[in-house]
Amino acid sequence: MVTDDEVIEWYSDRFNKPVLFSKKQVPVTLDTSLSTGRYVWASEAGAEIMGEYFQRFNVDPDGFTFEKYWPEETFILFALCTCGGDDDEPQPLTLRMLAESARAGKWLYD
Repeated sequence: MVTDDEVIEWYSDRFNKPVLFSKKQVPVTLDTSLSTGRYVWASEAGAEIMGEYFQRFNVDPDGFTFEKYWPEETFILFALCTCGGDDDEPQPLTLRMLAESARAGKWLYD
């Protein structure tokens, strides 16, 4: 059975690199979100992380909706010219969600 610590360790080892111009890593907990908050991954990095996650922990990705966590980015000029826009806000994708889905062997949240 996959533990919370295994998921945190995998993420920390593979993706939690020191912040630019600093030698410090961001603290990682089960509530760390990859798609919202202070340290958000770009969609390209999110795709790489999730692809590796599904393979590493043998999680069935059926039902995982990438766009829920990394909505399509709007062209900046269009965004400035529209009133209020209806851009979807990304939903939090936390390490807790990854750990719980890894234990279940399938994606639990979409």
